[in-house]
Amino acid sequence: MKSRSGILTLPLIVAAVVVVLRVIVERAGAPESITNWLSIAAMHTVIVPIYIALRLSKSDAASPYLSLIKMIALFAVLARIMILPTYWAGRIFEWTQSRFNGLWGPDVDAFRGFVGVPLVTAGIWIVASVVIGGVLGSIILAVTRRPSAV
Repeated sequence: MKSRSGILTLPLIVAAVVVVLRVIVERAGAPESITNWLSIAAMHTVIVPIYIALRLSKSDAASPYLSLIKMIALFAVLARIMILPTYWAGRIFEWTQSRFNGLWGPDVDAFRGFVGVPLVTAGIWIVASVVIGGVLGSIILAVTRRPSAV
């Protein structure tokens, strides 16, 4: 059996680069129509689940569908953890990009800005990633998986 370890290494490195690059591009004044192309949400909801499914389809893993769901969930959690510091900076420096709405302002307390909004947002995206990415990945596995020898 081919090892499944390391499947997430490249996507996690790319995600870290995208997180940093997006902040740099945003702070440089690029419009949101441009910065939205640097989307971690798109990575953990669509792109990485497809990548994982394709990698698993080439393996002889006994439970590829369970592995797919676990890896999508793990990647989504780790990617959302990478984004937390940007939300905190958005609150501290009162960044005006729409993704920081609800983090700061006269009616937003510290708990909501530092914990509430970032964690609720993360939870929503993690669930969406497991559901949407799981469906996409499962379809890819069903279509591309090599039949096991009997």
